[in-house]
Amino acid sequence: MGRVAEEHHGPVVFTKGSFDPPHDGHRRLFDRLSVFGEVIVGVNSDRFYTEYRGEPPMVDQTERMRRIAEFGYRVELNDGPGRKLIEKIRPDFVAVGSDWLPGRRDFLAQIDMTPDDFDEMGIGLIYLPRTPGISSTEIRERLRG
Repeated sequence: MGRVAEEHHGPVVFTKGSFDPPHDGHRRLFDRLSVFGEVIVGVNSDRFYTEYRGEPPMVDQTERMRRIAEFGYRVELNDGPGRKLIEKIRPDFVAVGSDWLPGRRDFLAQIDMTPDDFDEMGIGLIYLPRTPGISSTEIRERLRG
């Protein structure tokens, strides 16, 4: 896992998240991103997930990565906010769901980057609408009963 963007000849689109548990809404997001180029998915490590959310994930990082790879996408482990992995991959675009639009949450602060960082690296930022009717938070709450 982990060919960097320079080894690919078309645009590379990077997205990252916890994907706990991986579900059809995630697959749809990746499928929609594939129109922009090769999709690389960063999966937050169990350590980072637990630090960020204050509880461990329901599905461990190995299983989350395996499931996303089964969707047909390249997967990279992300063990921090995201900046280091973005610097390693050097994608053409970083994509995130519309729930991270400014005014809702601050995606750039969460990944430890600024608009100037994106400009300097030549990276575009793509916001895509979330898949209605499905959410990891809702699934986790239902499973906990």
